[in-house]
Amino acid sequence: MSEMLEQDDEEVANNARHFMAHMNAQSYCCAKSLPGALGLTKLRINRRRCWILVAEVRFIQSRKSNPNMKGIVYELPAVKPITEEYIDNAGLSDKISVCGGNFFNSDAFPGPADYVLFSNILHDWPDKINLKLIEKAYNCLGPGGKIVISEMLLSDDVKSSTSSSTSMNIIMLPYTKGRQYRPKELFQRLKRAGFIDPHVTSLVDDYDLIIATKPLQSC
Repeated sequence: MSEMLEQDDEEVANNARHFMAHMNAQSYCCAKSLPGALGLTKLRINRRRCWILVAEVRFIQSRKSNPNMKGIVYELPAVKPITEEYIDNAGLSDKISVCGGNFFNSDAFPGPADYVLFSNILHDWPDKINLKLIEKAYNCLGPGGKIVISEMLLSDDVKSSTSSSTSMNIIMLPYTKGRQYRPKELFQRLKRAGFIDPHVTSLVDDYDLIIATKPLQSC
């Protein structure tokens, strides 16, 4: 699955269309609950926030929950037209744009942004890649900006993890290059990149958010 999305050809674009349809349906509740979990449901127009959404067309549902949010989806060039179809069909092309790119190379994320969202992204990839993604997020955020990671988290002691997160971990290990994380593992990687105050906030069902902040001033 993840190997297909690393390629950039017509066959992958067709596969990606089906994959995105499945992921969009699967994550509907998470996306709809995101503004509430972050305390952004009453965001005023003059406090509009810019999001960078890594491979994240699901922001459409979040945007519907608060019309004052705007975003940029960072997506593979081959998948960019499909993402734009979703956005156009939702009538949000004036609020959500798409930036084509490949997060495996040295291209920077667009910015400066107030938030960077990784939703079910980090569990696909090994630690070395994920640390680079976290660093890219740090670099594109403005001072005080936040990284938001949405995942089914294992418990720090593993044995008290939910059945859903344990099952997901079993699926990810043989079929992707990644795994499900424990909070303390992501906290360590976030602090290494320079983020402060990493913490866990409940999202919906068995999904949680890990949120961390870029300092107002560099140390």
